[in-house]
Amino acid sequence: MKETKRPTIIDVAHAANVGASTVSRHVRGGKSVSPEVARRIEIAIAQLGYEPNTLARSLRVGRTQTLGVLFPHVNNVFFGNALRTIQTEARINGFTVMLLTHQEEAKLQQEQLASLKRSQVDGIIMVPAAETNVAQVRALLGNTPVVAFDRSLGSAVDSVLLDNYRAAREATEHLLGHRHSHIVAVNAPYKLQPLQSRFNGYKEAMETAGKHAETIVWHESEQLRKELCAALQRKREPATAILSMSYSVTLAVLSTLRECHIALSKIGFIGIDDMEFANFIHPPLTTLAQPSEQFARLAFQQLLGRTSGSKEKPVHVVVAGNMMIRSSCGCKSASSRSL
Repeated sequence: MKETKRPTIIDVAHAANVGASTVSRHVRGGKSVSPEVARRIEIAIAQLGYEPNTLARSLRVGRTQTLGVLFPHVNNVFFGNALRTIQTEARINGFTVMLLTHQEEAKLQQEQLASLKRSQVDGIIMVPAAETNVAQVRALLGNTPVVAFDRSLGSAVDSVLLDNYRAAREATEHLLGHRHSHIVAVNAPYKLQPLQSRFNGYKEAMETAGKHAETIVWHESEQLRKELCAALQRKREPATAILSMSYSVTLAVLSTLRECHIALSKIGFIGIDDMEFANFIHPPLTTLAQPSEQFARLAFQQLLGRTSGSKEKPVHVVVAGNMMIRSSCGCKSASSRSL
């Protein structure tokens, strides 16, 4: 059986009565082709069934027009919204996105980075797992451009981060303003710089107010239940408010309060990281939201510059959070403000 020959760019050029270089410029999105010539080329492409050989072009120019995104997961508002924005920005700029997750596991992160390298992505936006350093990343990726997202990889790598210290400090001060003198902070066990910065903001706000800082590190549900219930139900100076340091911690705290039969309406509560169901809890949760779309656009623009050959010094952008005032903190009316 005779094999059907695939149409080439030269076939398109002959059919459209133009040069092959003109067809090439049009296919690449060049603006120098007149509307009439572009129309003839499009008709020829449709009639011949021509498809550009993107693999050959990638090999020729050394780019695949593919970006890697490595997140811990995408099951919360922040990462989910950020991913959608990155995909939108990528599509506008002619890139596709390859998404992988590492589930906060260092070994899985290593495997996923190696996979992105094999796929020859042009650059990567990544949220590093705990205790990741730039040397480990560079050993796997070589000179592939990287932008650290939400968590830093050090001064040598571009980054977009929340002002974590300020966010936790002002959230704590907000609870103190509602006359909560005993505020317990609940943190996650991961050794992550953002969580440490949030703890420092909470601790210094408490110390400045002359109050005792009390922290519970959530390791597993039974341990959290015992420690948090003890803090909220002790007879002498019980905790009257909770500051949750992350999305996953907030989920664990809400579950614990239900198990302990402690009504959220009886305490003050602020969670760092917004939640898609915050308005549907009683009372609605006051949260410190990270502006995910802003984060994602900034990270994408940084990476776009690097994939285009920018050699400027690493850029580190620190973004303020948005306090979403609902009523779990003690406020009576809902509003939002930037910190």
